Amino acid sequence: MEPVPPPAVLPLDEGESRVVLSNTDSQPALPGAAVGTAAAASRGPSRAEASRTGRARLAVVRTVIGIAVGVLLVLVFLKLVNVNAALRQLSHLSVGFALLSGVAWLAAYAVRAVRWRFLLSPIRVAVRRLAAIYQVSTFLNWLLPVQAGELAKSLLLRRTDGVPVSRSLATVSMDRAMDLLPAVALVVAAPFVHLHLGRPLWIVLLISSAGVVLVLIGLACAMRARRRASRQLSGMLETILPRGARERIEPLIDTFLDTLVALTRRPKVLLLAAVLTLTAVCLEALFCLLAFRAVGVHVAPQVALYGYTLFNLAYILPTPPGHVGSNELIGLLVFAGVFGISRSGVAAMFLFVHPWTALLITSTGLACLSGLGLRFRTAFSLTSAREAEGQP
Repeated sequence: MEPVPPPAVLPLDEGESRVVLSNTDSQPALPGAAVGTAAAASRGPSRAEASRTGRARLAVVRTVIGIAVGVLLVLVFLKLVNVNAALRQLSHLSVGFALLSGVAWLAAYAVRAVRWRFLLSPIRVAVRRLAAIYQVSTFLNWLLPVQAGELAKSLLLRRTDGVPVSRSLATVSMDRAMDLLPAVALVVAAPFVHLHLGRPLWIVLLISSAGVVLVLIGLACAMRARRRASRQLSGMLETILPRGARERIEPLIDTFLDTLVALTRRPKVLLLAAVLTLTAVCLEALFCLLAFRAVGVHVAPQVALYGYTLFNLAYILPTPPGHVGSNELIGLLVFAGVFGISRSGVAAMFLFVHPWTALLITSTGLACLSGLGLRFRTAFSLTSAREAEGQP
């Protein structure tokens, strides 16, 4: 009998591998192996089914909790505003300003996709594909109660261009940190522009600023002691993970740290990313200004700039699915509470903007999924631990 060939190892990603047994028709089946295979087959589906059932139940629980919180926020919002006055103001909606606001909103996300393209360099990926991935990520973040779309960016990029998750995830983290920079600017500028922020807004601002500071401290430590940081992370993993999982994850962490440190040593790229961040913030302020004009409310450009920047910072916290209730209540807190715009005007604006942006997010997200050759169901599987580990 000819010897059984050794298993072949197929590389999946950096630090990952999977064993695939060679299959030749000329080999006779071994009785013992057949029994073992049958036993594994009998056990495998039950475990996989239990895992899928557990994930499905967790998703249902999260969704139900998120919807319940959203309904509660909607009720609070309706208590605080004159709904009839808001609907009367909304009845005079200007279609021209509404369409222009949508263009500005989409342009802001296109600019962020270009920013991600520069952070990814020297990895070359078409901007059009990155814009599609970014929009799918936005769609997932909007639809799910947790910010799961950030991981989906790396997983989608691995599917479309074969970029290892450990390399792209560092750029996704830096891209996300760039969106927190306006918080630092607001904290610094608040005493000079006489912003009277309530306690909840100060808490959000300080949390965002603390996040930026922690990221900068972490980068500084990683640059000064790259190997030491890797050893410390390995020690932490050793206490919480089994050896097999640790051996798969440690190389990914090394690549992640290498990519992050390499980014910090490219000041021109970071400066360009900061400029693109400012451009995106200005486009979103223009969107806010046009949205208010669409419902007949006039606000100053600086109010739109500061107000919408404050509004966006709330997205660092978990939100209900579809941001139901949270958009309206936070918008009321910012624009009516801080800048003194009439509650009915703010309510009319967000009653228009919420379904309008929901339509834009859903239509562009589904169109981009189709353009990437993926199905709706596949997008949600990208946020599961199974996909993150590189399993089929």
